[in-house]
Amino acid sequence: MAKLHTASNPHEDIGSQEILETLLVEAGTAGLLPTNEKKLLSFLGLQQLSFDFMSEVPFVSKDAAPAGDLRAALHLDEKVVATQSGMGEQRTRFSIFHEIAHCVLPDHFENLFIDTDQTLSWWTKARMEREANQFAADLLFQGKLFTEQALSLPTSLRTVLELAPSFGASYEASLRRFTELHVEPCALIVFQRVPHKEEDGFIEDDEYRVQYTVTSPSFRRLYFSAVQVTGGKCKSEDIFGVRSGWPLSSVVERELTIDRDEQPAWHFATEVFTNSYKIFQFLKHPLSQPQ
Repeated sequence: MAKLHTASNPHEDIGSQEILETLLVEAGTAGLLPTNEKKLLSFLGLQQLSFDFMSEVPFVSKDAAPAGDLRAALHLDEKVVATQSGMGEQRTRFSIFHEIAHCVLPDHFENLFIDTDQTLSWWTKARMEREANQFAADLLFQGKLFTEQALSLPTSLRTVLELAPSFGASYEASLRRFTELHVEPCALIVFQRVPHKEEDGFIEDDEYRVQYTVTSPSFRRLYFSAVQVTGGKCKSEDIFGVRSGWPLSSVVERELTIDRDEQPAWHFATEVFTNSYKIFQFLKHPLSQPQ
């Protein structure tokens, strides 16, 4: 008979994808859209509550709170996931998924996690927060399910607008997921409105700057990973190609030229969409081949 003995930390060999798939199946939400956060919480024995953090939550003090607006917290002793009251449904769900990630990921050992706009941002530099955000996105998009469905449909911004509501995801998060995991060369440029000094003004006169660029792996190999606007800012008409009749919730076909230093410019067929506070330009395919 083989002689066995106990092992320390066996969970370290369990990957996040295995944890994700097991959690979705055991909680009874695998393949069911949108991902049911209540089933996940119930399976993990967690209660979800909403508070005004700074005035109602006893375990969050002003002295102990991290910098930034508080959005969510996980208290393992109390078995509570708390979210800031007044947030929209999509932000609340993602915040819950983020706290669930802290609960199930192997080396997230803290008893209390307090998350802000910064830690819930994709640009956070803290390792555990990046891992929690990635796991939360995987819960939201059911691992590979969103990507598999998207790949069966045209490589188009319209595909994302069609799929996003069934996953209960924002258009921005869905566009980012669609682009960064796509097998074909494609890219997404996200423009953010530059704040006005004056409150009044015409929407067509709003100025925008590139907030970030997302590219698929094959696109990065062939072309670039990021772009910037010459001069730092541009008008909405420069992106949409029209001055009036701002096309809210509509997809506009637009050709885009990307200049290169001392090399021929690239020309791309693109689709443009706005959710009223950001503009998304999706680069579908080149109109000229890379040199």
